[in-house]
Amino acid sequence: MTPAASAASTPAGPALAHTTCLDRLASYGIGVDEASSVDWAVSWFGPARVEPGRRGSEAAVQAMSGLATVNGWDDGHPRRIGLEIASVGAGVLAAVGVLASLVGRARGRPDTAVRTSALQAALLQGSHYIAAATSGDEPWPVPALADPAPGPPFRTSDGFWFEMDTLDADVWRAFWLRLGVPDADLGPAWGHFRPRYFRGRCALPASLHQTTARYALSELSRLAGEYGVSLCPLRIYSEVLVDLHVDDAHPSLDPLAPSGPLSGAPAPSGVDSPLAGLVVVEATTRMQGPLATLLLQMLGAEVVKVEPPGGDVGRMVAPLADGTGSFFRCWNRGKNAVEVDLTTTSGRDQLAEIVRGADVFLHNWRPGKAQEWALGPEDLSAHRPGLVYAQASGWGQRPDRKDVLGLDFLVQAFAGFGEALTPPGERPRTSRVLLTDFMGALVTCEGILGALYGRCGDGQGRLVGSSLLAGALTLESHVLAGLRARQEVGRRGGRPRWDLLDRPLETVDGAVVVSVESDDDLALLGEVCGVKPDRGGRSALAKAVAEHFAGDRADGLCARLVAAGLPAAVVAGDLAVLPEEAALSNLFEPVSATCRVPVSPWSTEP
Repeated sequence: MTPAASAASTPAGPALAHTTCLDRLASYGIGVDEASSVDWAVSWFGPARVEPGRRGSEAAVQAMSGLATVNGWDDGHPRRIGLEIASVGAGVLAAVGVLASLVGRARGRPDTAVRTSALQAALLQGSHYIAAATSGDEPWPVPALADPAPGPPFRTSDGFWFEMDTLDADVWRAFWLRLGVPDADLGPAWGHFRPRYFRGRCALPASLHQTTARYALSELSRLAGEYGVSLCPLRIYSEVLVDLHVDDAHPSLDPLAPSGPLSGAPAPSGVDSPLAGLVVVEATTRMQGPLATLLLQMLGAEVVKVEPPGGDVGRMVAPLADGTGSFFRCWNRGKNAVEVDLTTTSGRDQLAEIVRGADVFLHNWRPGKAQEWALGPEDLSAHRPGLVYAQASGWGQRPDRKDVLGLDFLVQAFAGFGEALTPPGERPRTSRVLLTDFMGALVTCEGILGALYGRCGDGQGRLVGSSLLAGALTLESHVLAGLRARQEVGRRGGRPRWDLLDRPLETVDGAVVVSVESDDDLALLGEVCGVKPDRGGRSALAKAVAEHFAGDRADGLCARLVAAGLPAAVVAGDLAVLPEEAALSNLFEPVSATCRVPVSPWSTEP
């Protein structure tokens, strides 16, 4: 393999982020000239305290942020995410920042410079894992397994891999009993399966895998439908290209009548945040909706969070930070919570009254629930002319998915992530990192800002439709474009082309990543490690480099690689100490006595 064939040469970081940003803005009718009127930039490291001029790479940023560690928890060693989550995430964050600045300008606010980075995007993606690690509380308790095996995906007798999900323990048990799994295995299995969204890891009894291997996909799908379990095969890209398109990556924006005021509530004097004075009301759970509104809050909006009587159940999901679930606290900090019983007429009237003073309303209710409660876009826009009404869902406008839960791992499977994340020769699998929840949140926030920007021009409210699937397609849009144009870079059939040097390499006391993007980089790497290429070319040198790494120490080795001008980083293995790293400490803030989370992903620093 030549360096040009390596995944390290995939356009990423600032280049991919810049393209992503402009493509996202174009979908709202914002051309290059208008985007250029905002002072915006994307870098590798943002305000992190790294060496001046240090080169970055997608792999290095995933390592520094801890994402490679989380992605490899199930394997017991760090594993690179096969999609450019940091680079594409930074591009969408840049688009969000530009839109916010344009909204602020239209409302008479001072222009806001937009600075973000791939590292800040990666840290934001890993926020809840870092919050959990620094919470000071015991993690979610899981039962011991006598015969542990990997978590999903599962394999069928006819060679397919699939993800499955259900939120009901009784449904889970009935389905697996019907397949023939011993009842004694199902309690411990559910104890690992249920919290995998929060924990970033999952092991299951081997009996579950042994059982699915006895059934064909068609039979498992039939039984899943019979018992109310959501099942989705890990689709390959030839299937994905038939019915998923880059256009589906963008939120839908439809006008709502009647028209309303152009600029929302007056902004407080002396406050320069672009969304200052705007009010956002959200009725959402988990991650997609709460992160979307947290970003709006970081840009200056006031957020009112509507919770059921007794509060959101996420408040009690371990580990706790000062008595509140770290996952919940991470995504909902600083919001004004109000408890409303939406199952009652008086509660629905109360919500309508709250929305009367808002600029944005966001929910993630199941399809049809808003209309059933008379809280749909037409209902609430009648109370609040000019309202931006946003719906965050799993599948968006996909009626064929109406009976499938819109949850992260199922969406990953449907969108082809099984191939996008794993090189040829490895079994396809999804990532335990919540990639579509994260990207779905960014796309939802972007759509709301696009609607607010449009409202600034015509006073018209808008209905915003966004989804986890739109987030998934945003993350892989450059992969789909390469496949359709038959001009892939660093991939084959949508799968990353990795060799030894594209993966974390173990040292005496940790793992280090180094990105080799040219022949000159390869020569530099050989010099730092004291090895020379022989007739085996890159492959032989890679093996010699790996042997050298295995006998060296991570920090010193990485320092020499960086000093030589190579993109390299030590893999952050312990998320609990990540906020104390000298280079990163200014990128975190406390939300409790010990719990730390990343600060806003936008800054004015270069």
